[in-house]
Amino acid sequence: MMRLFYFGALLLVAAGNATATETFKQQLAELEAKLAADPTNTTILFKLGDLCHDEGARDNSKAVELAEKYFKQLLAIEPTNALATALLGSVLTMRARDAFWPKTRLDYVKKGNKMMDAAVQLAPEDPDVRLVRAINNFYMPKFMERDEIAKTDFTWLWQRVETHPEGLNDDLKQNAALFYGGILKKQKRIKEAIEVWNKGIAFNPQSDLAREIRQQLK
Repeated sequence: MMRLFYFGALLLVAAGNATATETFKQQLAELEAKLAADPTNTTILFKLGDLCHDEGARDNSKAVELAEKYFKQLLAIEPTNALATALLGSVLTMRARDAFWPKTRLDYVKKGNKMMDAAVQLAPEDPDVRLVRAINNFYMPKFMERDEIAKTDFTWLWQRVETHPEGLNDDLKQNAALFYGGILKKQKRIKEAIEVWNKGIAFNPQSDLAREIRQQLK
């Protein structure tokens, strides 16, 4: 699935938000009904958190609150679940987006970054965990001093795609190509950036991410 993120900008939010919202409500109701019958099922808790995380990236503050609740419930049962930890960190940065007071916003961002860093420490070789932190941190303002972390994560991810692509889904590979190519372009390594982007497109030429990469090649 394509996971969505928010911090200062939206990444690849699909068109048709009204339809997406209706789908979200239906999926949420179905999963919550399953959870009611099995309240400690960590698979259902993760699906709920993940669903609400993506809806939260569409500016739905209520979904952000739900995502925080479900990921915290999951982590109370599985405290070493690295991907849930990373996504909870991402959720906290969305809480910063929705907060009113500047200090509250900053506190949420710091907590979110700390949680994403802890997730990478738990599972440094997990590409999904790295991707959550990389995309989230890529959009942070300069004063947060997270740009080098994002660069390091995307460099690591692209190296992983190049050397050990087995088991990696197309979304992850194309996200790695999209952002790593952008980093190369900023470094004036244009030829290398174009090569990375073309490889990214080839993973799934018809995807939304492929269309996003093509925009970078114009």
